[in-house]
Amino acid sequence: MKNNKITVIYPDEFTASFVIKADSTTDHYDLLEMVFDQWNEGSNRECELFRNSKIRSLGVNDIVCVNGTYYQCASFGWNEVDQDYVNKLEADVANHPRRKDGAWFTLEDVMWERNKRAGFVAGV
Repeated sequence: MKNNKITVIYPDEFTASFVIKADSTTDHYDLLEMVFDQWNEGSNRECELFRNSKIRSLGVNDIVCVNGTYYQCASFGWNEVDQDYVNKLEADVANHPRRKDGAWFTLEDVMWERNKRAGFVAGV
């Protein structure tokens, strides 16, 4: 069994680090799916840390770091990102004019604005 260092990051809202023991052949994407199950209300596999944190479920645009590699949750699957991306995302959420309305709402706005600038939003 291998100890895998996991960090769950809800940008500018909440961060938790823990270890998942898994077979040495378990890849990052399998670990990401384990974390997704453990950090989602109603999966019936919620971990104690998630239940005790009283935080919302892990969702699209949140970040999970597995053994030093960062991934952003997508609508389907995960996208690898780097630490600079995560730091900038945290700063953009923290400094956004809508931050007073809550980090999750602000994260959605920040990602919408980034996608719009990149031309990923239909009609732009």
